[in-house]
Amino acid sequence: MKRRLNILCIIVLLLMGWSVLEMGYYMAVSATTGFKAGWEYAKQQAEDPQAPPTPEMEVIGQLQYMEHVHLHPRTFDMEHWLADSVYNAKTGQYVPAMYAELMVSVPREEDSAMQTAGLLLGLLKLAASIWAIVLFIRWVVAVNRSDIFTWHNVRRLRRMGVLLLASCALTWLLEYLTMHALRQVFALPGYELTLAGSVSLSVLLLGLCSLIVAEVFAIGLRMKEEQDLTI
Repeated sequence: MKRRLNILCIIVLLLMGWSVLEMGYYMAVSATTGFKAGWEYAKQQAEDPQAPPTPEMEVIGQLQYMEHVHLHPRTFDMEHWLADSVYNAKTGQYVPAMYAELMVSVPREEDSAMQTAGLLLGLLKLAASIWAIVLFIRWVVAVNRSDIFTWHNVRRLRRMGVLLLASCALTWLLEYLTMHALRQVFALPGYELTLAGSVSLSVLLLGLCSLIVAEVFAIGLRMKEEQDLTI
């Protein structure tokens, strides 16, 4: 029984770890890209202030403004559906299409307050996710030691659930701030930017399941304590 539980726990741990690694990777790429763009620009200006930017610098400059956006049509009239088109390399023809997600690079003035808020939200989300993983590992270790129905495990599960819910809320808030800033400088005819699909519901589901399991453990412990008192 413990073997099956450990396998399931390893799968959950890998999924949670992948989410943290993915978030950390994109944060590192963004920071590295911005640093590289600033370094190359400063170096070029020092050597020749009148020289035009190189193609590599232009690409780096575009990457630092890259955003992943989710779209849905402004209207649901049939005449506006599939109003766009994409090139089909197999047939050499354009086929009707409707956008749902895009990667866009839109230069914009960065607000220092928004940058600071985004950085803090990202760090808080990363910290909450790592802490939730640590609590999950502690819970698995306790279960393997046959230390299962205890108040320590109840508290671990409750804290893990709260942290996962907080991580989901921070993700939603971060995506909202990004979308709000992007709406000021970018619009696509026939579409509007949306948060639908930008936040994974799996983290929310894991958090709720953790809280449910914690309450089940707590009910069982209270019933056990009441039975011990009546004996």
